[in-house]
Amino acid sequence: MANSFKKMTTSGVIKRLHSGMFIRLDDIHVKEGFNKREDDDRTRQADDELFEFLSAGGRVPALEVIPREDGGVWIVEGHRRHRCYVRCRDAGKPVEFINIVPFEGNDVDRVARIMTSNNQLPLTAIEQAAVVKELAAFNLTKQEIAQKVHKSVGTIEKLLTLAMANHDVQQSVKAGAVSVDVAVDRVKEHGEKAGEVLEQDKAIAAAAGKKKVTRSIIAPEISVKKARRAVELLALAKISEDGVITLDGLALAEVLEIIDEQKKIAADRSRLAA
Repeated sequence: MANSFKKMTTSGVIKRLHSGMFIRLDDIHVKEGFNKREDDDRTRQADDELFEFLSAGGRVPALEVIPREDGGVWIVEGHRRHRCYVRCRDAGKPVEFINIVPFEGNDVDRVARIMTSNNQLPLTAIEQAAVVKELAAFNLTKQEIAQKVHKSVGTIEKLLTLAMANHDVQQSVKAGAVSVDVAVDRVKEHGEKAGEVLEQDKAIAAAAGKKKVTRSIIAPEISVKKARRAVELLALAKISEDGVITLDGLALAEVLEIIDEQKKIAADRSRLAA
């Protein structure tokens, strides 16, 4: 007979109290490779803060779990809380029974839950890309993935591109040296050479005194407001039968100022790329 919450309650593995369901910490298990969060400085710092919070008697939401065939439960949502419960016990705190709730959904929903939880440290772009890649392996369409994780289709497309990018591209994004938008643009344009191009982009950013490569660094443009203003001014111009545009006075001066700004942007871009 398959393991179930009812079976575990009857056998005493799970306690049902007025405040919910509880299970021993040792009966909570982590499925290898399920959680996509990386063990980096950001995560470790957040774990330290959560550990201190729990040690001081802080309360956190219940872990979302599913029955484990070999006994106990698997964590679906709450991996960081579980790690910190273990740390609290190791530090001598009286941690034994942990509050749990049944996760409702299938195998696809479990993976999607990694991104939709509101009780955890937000996933980085690289971590989100790993989740989206796994969901795509279930043969879900981009639209279906977007619905599952509450993101736009455009965002899913970017994350899938990032998930399939070469390691050097992903490392640049992970390090915060390159924005996701720039990385995705470079992969689409240069494919396997994207990493090399990004190294050039980093050099350009550094020359401009910037620590991160963004679209404004690699492709600076005049503001939308000024571009719209230029169109408005040109709409006031006189156009002869042979196509000559005539504009004078303050309108001409303002258009020329916008044109000069665009020329400067183009010149700076060429200088930095040289």
